[in-house]
Amino acid sequence: MPLHCPPDPSAPTAPKPRWNFAFRIALITAFYVALLIGGGYIASVIRNLAGAEFGTIHAPSLQVIVIASALIFALTSALPFVPGAEIGLGMLMLLGGAYAPLVYLCMLFALMLAFSVGQWVPLTLLSRGFGWLNLRKTQALLERAAELTPQERLNSLLEAAPSRFVPLLLRYRYLAVLILVNTPGNSLIGGGGGIALMAGCSGLFKWHHFALAMALAIAPIPIAFYLAH
Repeated sequence: MPLHCPPDPSAPTAPKPRWNFAFRIALITAFYVALLIGGGYIASVIRNLAGAEFGTIHAPSLQVIVIASALIFALTSALPFVPGAEIGLGMLMLLGGAYAPLVYLCMLFALMLAFSVGQWVPLTLLSRGFGWLNLRKTQALLERAAELTPQERLNSLLEAAPSRFVPLLLRYRYLAVLILVNTPGNSLIGGGGGIALMAGCSGLFKWHHFALAMALAIAPIPIAFYLAH
């Protein structure tokens, strides 16, 4: 009776079929498009909820509607691919400058909520996702980064950066993310919530420094509305 030898774990694995990789890329692309559409739909729903005729509502009911709208705005703006900045601007235009501090605090809360959630997402989970896409180099990079402290991770990225531009972004990462949050159309790369989520995942940002950067990033428009009312 022939003996069956167990497979050698050190032997190289056979490459995955190209059609399998293409199918996974197509699936990720479809999911990305669905996120964009879903984010736009959520934004339209929030704008419709906040677009009531406030002048016809009694003061107690108006306060309840404003608080409920602000709460929904804060929670949904923390979601990736939801254009929170556009929703916030719409709420400022509807409510007026008197409510600018409330809208500002909601925007800041949404970004910090997404950042905090990102800090709880393990890099090993992200590495599995890249492994599922057969992106082995990125998977190995994330697996190594997961074993390092935040400072060691930053030093490793600075040493392994392929160009001079990447170390510059890493050293001035707070300024870079501040600019990115204020970039028009950033919902295509995840919106404010998605950017904050990935910043938290990276482990390269200290929460109090990130909070200060976001507080400065979102301040100009609410301040302008508040001073103009």
